[in-house]
Amino acid sequence: MEVFIIGTKERREKEKENMKNAILEAAIKIIKDEGYDNLSMRKIANAIDYTPTAIYSYYKDKAEIVFDISLQIQKKTLSDVKVDLEKNKRLKVDEQLKSAFKVFIQCSAEYSEMVRIIMGSGTKAIFGPNEDPIPLEENGAYLLNQYLVFGQQESIFRKLDENISWMLITALIGFSINAIENNLHLSKDWDNLVEVYVEMLINGIRNC
Repeated sequence: MEVFIIGTKERREKEKENMKNAILEAAIKIIKDEGYDNLSMRKIANAIDYTPTAIYSYYKDKAEIVFDISLQIQKKTLSDVKVDLEKNKRLKVDEQLKSAFKVFIQCSAEYSEMVRIIMGSGTKAIFGPNEDPIPLEENGAYLLNQYLVFGQQESIFRKLDENISWMLITALIGFSINAIENNLHLSKDWDNLVEVYVEMLINGIRNC
């Protein structure tokens, strides 16, 4: 009979991850119920039966908590985009990106309440850079730039500015946030609106 013993380091990392998830879940509920201004470390501590001091050992303030929420959304969005690109890898690069852009927007709409929380906090965390170096495989702009370069090499895209990947991502984020703020993602014409917007972006870089 084999006995598997989880090492102390691994156990502590798992406990830390579970604790951070509990903090984030409690923070999201408090913000939904009471608003960002009424969020406090003490309220989070009370919600999960810990002391405020314990919460501060994970996050220095509530703005850092909201930033972590934004990172979770970014990681989930990038993961969904990668899955879509892999699914459509046999298509022309412009069609691959068109589909990926739609997934990006739809993922934002799926997490509309979290996006509202982030923007309502006033931290602009969804736009904020991570202080730690981001691995290239987790950098959406780097991934997008690879497809843009390939598209130019294949003459599918015209010659593009070196900053075009960030411009496109900013355009996608801006559209998503505006749509959520105005509840456009709940309208019956939402899918068509996304289709038209994404087609406009792709047409702007195609080699016509």
